[in-house]
Amino acid sequence: MRMPPPLSRPLHRRGMTLVEVMVAIVILTVSVYMLTSTVTAAIGHSNATRERGLAVDATMNLFERMRAESFEELYARYNSDPNDDPDGAGTAPGKYFNVEGLDLQEGDLDGFVGEVLLPVVETKQGLPALRENSDLPEFGLPRDLNGDLMIDGRNHAEDYIILPVKVRIAWKGGTGNRTFEMSTMFSAIEKVDP
Repeated sequence: MRMPPPLSRPLHRRGMTLVEVMVAIVILTVSVYMLTSTVTAAIGHSNATRERGLAVDATMNLFERMRAESFEELYARYNSDPNDDPDGAGTAPGKYFNVEGLDLQEGDLDGFVGEVLLPVVETKQGLPALRENSDLPEFGLPRDLNGDLMIDGRNHAEDYIILPVKVRIAWKGGTGNRTFEMSTMFSAIEKVDP
């Protein structure tokens, strides 16, 4: 009489136990969670990068438009007073602008994501004034703006030869409220060849 070949495993070890199945499910769940988190973070980072790129492009385009304009009119074109616009009241771009693809932050009262900031202080009449003696370190003031080698408290909106400008863009992005700022200095100073 012939004996059947011996089984390689005992009968009670032929399948997976409930504990092994549970461990496999936990490992699979953690792996799927990690993969999902990584993909979500990558998408969020991609959106944040796209939004920042839109803000940088808008700022650089605005600076280029400003460079193409008459330097003597820059202050009047981009300040908050529409009455001093070179081509008539309300004809200049002004200090606010929108950026296509960026949404307003909640509670933004001016209705624009972008703002041109000039080194101004308000006069008693509520109008902007370009004063050299203003304490505005973000614009490098106090500083001589008209080249007379003196820093005074007069309004130099008509005789400035350097104009510090900052652009701020604030928007509601996919990762929350975001802000981008960039500064530059415009100048009418020209190099004279000897």
